Amino acid sequence: PDRAYAGYIDTRVLALLFCLMTIMEGFKKTGLFEQMANTLLKKVHTFRQLMLVLVGLCFFCSMWITNDVALLTFVPFTILVLRMAKLNQRMIPVITMETIAANLGSMATPVGNPQNLYLYGLAGISAGRFVLLMLPYTVASAALLVIWIIVCMKGKNRQLEIRLSDGDVQVDRKLVGIYCILFV
Repeated sequence: PDRAYAGYIDTRVLALLFCLMTIMEGFKKTGLFEQMANTLLKKVHTFRQLMLVLVGLCFFCSMWITNDVALLTFVPFTILVLRMAKLNQRMIPVITMETIAANLGSMATPVGNPQNLYLYGLAGISAGRFVLLMLPYTVASAALLVIWIIVCMKGKNRQLEIRLSDGDVQVDRKLVGIYCILFV
C-alpha cells in the first residue's frame, strides 16, 4: 500500500451497497418477504416451478434494477423461500442460477449493468435500438436457462412439502412504504 491506497476504495459504492443491504434487511423485518414467500409457495407445487420463478425474477428484474441490485434483492428472498420449503440443500444451485440469470438478463437494457450504460452512451443509439440489438441474445439466454432448469432438475421435480407460516403474516405497511422510498 502506498499513500494513495485509501483513494482506491470507492466509498460511494460501499455506502450504496450498505444502504441496499440495510433496506433489504428492513424489508425482511417488516414481514413483507415472508408474506411474499407464503404467496409464492401457495402457487407453486414442484421444485422445478419454484426454481423457474426464482431464477425468472432475477432475470427479468435485472433488466431494470441492474444485476447486482437484483441479486441483493432476491437472494435473501430465495434463502427465506427455500428454508420455508425445507430445501436448504438446494440453495447453492438456485442462487448460482439466479446469479447467471441476473447477469444474462441485465444485458437486455442500457440500465441493466454499467457496461451497457457505457456502450449505450458510446454507440449513440436510442434505447429502443439498443434493446432490439440485444433481444436475440436475451431470448436465447432465457431459453437456455429454462432448458437447463427443465433438463437438469428432471429427477428433482417431486411435489413440494411446504409448511407455511402459521396464520397471516402482519406486514407493517408504513415501514414498507418508507423502505420503498429509500430503495428508490
